[in-house]
Amino acid sequence: MPYLAVTTNLQFVSFWLGTVGWILVAVATGLIEWRIWYVADRTIITSGVASVGIWRICFFSDRLVSPELRVMYCQYISVWDSFTPVEICVSQVLMVLGIFAGAVGKAVSVYTFRNIFFGMNEARSLRITFSFGGALYILSSVCVVISVGWNINSVLRNHTIDFPANFYMPSSPSTQEVGSAIYVGISAAILLLFSGIVFLCYTFPERHGPKIHPGNSLESISLSSFNTSNSRCTLSAVSHDDQSSHEHTMDNPAFQSDENIAIF
Repeated sequence: MPYLAVTTNLQFVSFWLGTVGWILVAVATGLIEWRIWYVADRTIITSGVASVGIWRICFFSDRLVSPELRVMYCQYISVWDSFTPVEICVSQVLMVLGIFAGAVGKAVSVYTFRNIFFGMNEARSLRITFSFGGALYILSSVCVVISVGWNINSVLRNHTIDFPANFYMPSSPSTQEVGSAIYVGISAAILLLFSGIVFLCYTFPERHGPKIHPGNSLESISLSSFNTSNSRCTLSAVSHDDQSSHEHTMDNPAFQSDENIAIF
């Protein structure tokens, strides 16, 4: 019968994939390249390209920052700002919620694996914790999908944003495209969704063997060796007794053949 931990190999792999997905959610949240705006007027935005994230907008400008375009000019976007579009407000909330849900899901998963590897064999408890961790991973994935999908829709429809004057941004770009943060978010959502589904699909085995500790294994091996040695000693003693009995029989005149007696 297999040891219980062997039945969770797929879940263990999914845990690490979910961890990578959770890290990617945090990375996508901090990136500014959610939407790339290309502007025709390069009076201020001398590079002609601006990055619009869910927390800030940034662009290179040799007039505002550096003549050599080494430093970006950035302005932060708050959910309380009146000009902030709905998709950015929702993305700020959902991405933070996704990070939090992924972190709690990781903690629950670690607790579940701890119980498995340290001998907690209660089927109901393990199924509940695995399901709870998987549900949190799926919740995190859904939060990312909504945020990413809404911003992709804004890019495809070329939505405008009425930035205030101190942002030095036009209200609409000539063209815009999806940034790298979107692709990072999609990858994170896939990994988290896969991990969550695998956790939810965990089934407790009907029969499983007890956990074998290293100390118990050594004792069992020593005991087996001792029993084997005793058996060998017993067989040797029996063989020696049989040989002595046979020699005694041959020396006894009563067991000698008639031919030997006649010769004598």
